[in-house]
Amino acid sequence: MPNPWRERLDRWLLPIARKSPLTPNQITALALLINLTAAALLSQGAKWPSLFLVAPFLLAVAGIMDALDGVVARERGLSSRFGDFVDHLADRVSDCFLVAGWAIGASVRIEIAVVMALGVALTGYAGTQVEATFGIRSYEGLGRGEFVLALVSLPLISFSLASAGIMEANYGPFTIPEYLALTLTLFTGLGVLQRVMLARRLADGDSRPSAAAPVE
Repeated sequence: MPNPWRERLDRWLLPIARKSPLTPNQITALALLINLTAAALLSQGAKWPSLFLVAPFLLAVAGIMDALDGVVARERGLSSRFGDFVDHLADRVSDCFLVAGWAIGASVRIEIAVVMALGVALTGYAGTQVEATFGIRSYEGLGRGEFVLALVSLPLISFSLASAGIMEANYGPFTIPEYLALTLTLFTGLGVLQRVMLARRLADGDSRPSAAAPVE
């Protein structure tokens, strides 16, 4: 189930992929390192708000590299199951650390941050499990692209709030970053629901017996 924007990005990256001296796994590892660096910078945003402006740039670079590794693998015939595993694992590690880093830097209370991180992890897991179970990689609904877009936006909003001196001010029961974290949590719940519905549709069209329930 292709995504037209992803296909367009792949075409843009094709000339770079043909000249890249790095293997797909090396690109994946470098993207992970950049994301972890961004997470560390985000976690210090409360002390140095300007770091909220640096992190989105790193996220954008890592996002492009996350797409580039697949283009390199296909263009140079280096696709492998291990590489696909490493790519998925790196995405899940990046997602969890990035959302945790932003929550720390934006002074989001721990119980909200934990639920948000769990929602992000479950959304990624559900998408990966659909692919593992049905052999279909689907980009429909809310996915990692929307999550990365949110993580580019949230630090910019946090910088504005910190500059105005209102990042930790309560408006009702929560601060503005906490409202944003709760909103992201709701969207992750929607993302999981979309993947459950996709799995249901795929299962309804699949006549093969389940491995979990062998036919005697």
